[in-house]
Amino acid sequence: MDEDRRQDDRHMDEAFALAERGRGLTHPNPLVGAVLVKEGLVVGRGYHIGPGEPHAEVVALREAGTAAAGATLYCTLEPCSHQGRTPPCADAVVAAGVARLVVALQDPNPLVDGRGLARLCEAGLAVDVGAARWEARARAQNAAFVKAVTTGLPLVTYKAAVSLDGKVAAAGGDARWISSLESRRVAHGLRAAADAVLVGAGTVRRDDPELTVRLAEGRDPVRVVVSTDGDLPPGCKVLSTAGQTTTVVLARRFSAGVRRTLESLGVEALEMGSDGLRGGLAQLADRGLLEVLCEGGPGLAGALLADGLVDRLVLFIAPLLIGRGAPDLLAMPAVATVAGARRLANVAWEAIGDDLLLRADLARVDAADADHATVGVGASEGTDG
Repeated sequence: MDEDRRQDDRHMDEAFALAERGRGLTHPNPLVGAVLVKEGLVVGRGYHIGPGEPHAEVVALREAGTAAAGATLYCTLEPCSHQGRTPPCADAVVAAGVARLVVALQDPNPLVDGRGLARLCEAGLAVDVGAARWEARARAQNAAFVKAVTTGLPLVTYKAAVSLDGKVAAAGGDARWISSLESRRVAHGLRAAADAVLVGAGTVRRDDPELTVRLAEGRDPVRVVVSTDGDLPPGCKVLSTAGQTTTVVLARRFSAGVRRTLESLGVEALEMGSDGLRGGLAQLADRGLLEVLCEGGPGLAGALLADGLVDRLVLFIAPLLIGRGAPDLLAMPAVATVAGARRLANVAWEAIGDDLLLRADLARVDAADADHATVGVGASEGTDG
């Protein structure tokens, strides 16, 4: 039994590693890896590389050919059971004669949600699903997908560079550069892995960032600017380069003239609606933008946090002391007691040159419990362009 467990863990580890190869390519689909094993030997491997492409299970089945009959399939996510842009994977698994299925996570997508497993059980496969040691890992690997299909919202990470005394810029607004070049390279890697990068209009006016990936390998994310009325400087980089990089302006309202100007530049103009930031983020998720990196200033970050819309925090903490009067990390009211502070979970620290990198999760706040904050465009956060 222990040897069987070790073998299952080894093959599932490989399936998770295969799934990671699709990082940044599969959205709005999840990351999925699959490994087919027969008589102790791997006969097929696969991972999902993007919408419309064969799913991981089908890639592994094709590689295995006739060796798939009687094999065990290890899969990081439940095989789909519905016809989408590709045929149902569950039917392909049955047709190939696979004898056993080991799954890390039942797919939370309402279109699947156990139906694929039921189909496979009905066909006579031995099905093992949801072992605790795999389920948490699968949820973390597909955190953005899981959040989107269960809440209709994207996964939001707030990234900022901050001095040791909690400032994101000098008193005069200068923020280049708080973090080191090594940290900025890591930050550009975060952009490349995100579907969208989000800033406020204040950051655009003050810093005029390009918000593209230049210090790391990878594709540019969709650029999203949050504004009250969509009125941005006409020569700013996000507007002048909208023809090359997809750009969205998310506003409470647009005048007819502002909307025409933005659309003539190739910008998509979206109104947030009565739900404010929450409604705006839901529209991004509807467009397949499931992983959002917020590089906004203190106002936008504070509003997102107050509404319970931030899932993760990434801070580059530099060994600098800036002093009083400079912009703080967050523009939000202070709690009355330490006991009332927002606590971080799954905290990890990493040295990046002389900087410290903090990664942590924030517990979700229900909309009913959060005071809906006014969208703020705030002071510059010193985005790295």
